Amino acid sequence: MNASPLVGGMMLSRLAEAQNGPSKSLVIYCPDGCIPSRWLPNSNLTSFPIMSQPYSTVASDCNFLRSMGHHRGGHGVVPTIINNSWGGDSFDVNMGRILSDGMPFTYINLGVHSNGHGYLTKDNGAEVPFEDNPFNAFDRLFGNLGGGGGNTGGKGSVIDAHKDALSALNSKLGNYERQRLDSHLTAIEETEARLADLGGGLSCSAASAPAPFALEYDTFEQQANLQADIIALAFSCNLTASASLAFGNHQGEFAFPYLNFTGIYHASIHGGNNGDPSYPHFSETRNHMSSLSAYTIKALRDRGVLDDTVVCEVTDMGNGDAHGNGDVPLIMAGGGGAIQRGVSNAGGAGYTPLNMIHTAAVALNAHQASVYQGYETDVIPGVLT
Repeated sequence: MNASPLVGGMMLSRLAEAQNGPSKSLVIYCPDGCIPSRWLPNSNLTSFPIMSQPYSTVASDCNFLRSMGHHRGGHGVVPTIINNSWGGDSFDVNMGRILSDGMPFTYINLGVHSNGHGYLTKDNGAEVPFEDNPFNAFDRLFGNLGGGGGNTGGKGSVIDAHKDALSALNSKLGNYERQRLDSHLTAIEETEARLADLGGGLSCSAASAPAPFALEYDTFEQQANLQADIIALAFSCNLTASASLAFGNHQGEFAFPYLNFTGIYHASIHGGNNGDPSYPHFSETRNHMSSLSAYTIKALRDRGVLDDTVVCEVTDMGNGDAHGNGDVPLIMAGGGGAIQRGVSNAGGAGYTPLNMIHTAAVALNAHQASVYQGYETDVIPGVLT
């Protein structure tokens, strides 16, 4: 019987659940900062400006850092946002090497319209492109669809690809594990169905891979939500313990044609506001970007893995219109009892995204492993419980 990554991950479920404290890491990248006065909520998260308003739905799970600086802000610095040098390996890779031991995948790095411009992930010093196609990501994690001889109707073809291993596993499980297995498979089938609906059918045969849907700006939100759901599924099935998810790229070379402002994101920041100091277009597009991140946090919560996951949302500047290095919009979320949540009262100009990921590593009890390069020696006071 061929090895099944899906089954291998499920076999780790009881071990993962028995561990104390969070054991998974997710980095979310939202490019080009914000307008700080229109983004930062108040200290107890009862009032949200327009750019951060979507986070009100997950406020109790978040810690909004205040007055944060940036160690290397601006366009073109993405490979160093979660890395303390241009040449070293990135935080998601190092966390994967520590936390994903024994899991099928060391890390996964998904994106939406990254367009080949700027990657967060560096492995052995080399940049690793985002997987922008949800079909490919889903196939890689759950499938072997191209060679599995699956079908497009009835029970999901991803499940068919693993059916021999699943059958052998099911006969060895108790009632609890059978319930967990059924829950995982149902969620996988539902996600596959959504992929099929968006792509016009998930067709595959023994000789061909699933036909991808067109990665158009019109479906940006659908693609982003699918990528978030795939990460939540991968975490819940223990296929990996480290992931990153990027919305767009550092140059803002993408658009949301279904909004009122239909132009390129970069234009909404600089030239698309017609001189209005309230930044109506950037307010709309950044609000939408925030909704994608909030959906990701909710996806983790809905799959029951948010408390087990430390989420770090990063960006590459503070004031996007000025390319500033101050008042950088950074969020930590999840982490169960390890992270102060439902507040915005920690941070300062002397702290940067590197301090944030080091704080996350401490929460994950992963900061002392030899593979972890330190990044910064100081945690951000007031974040950890």
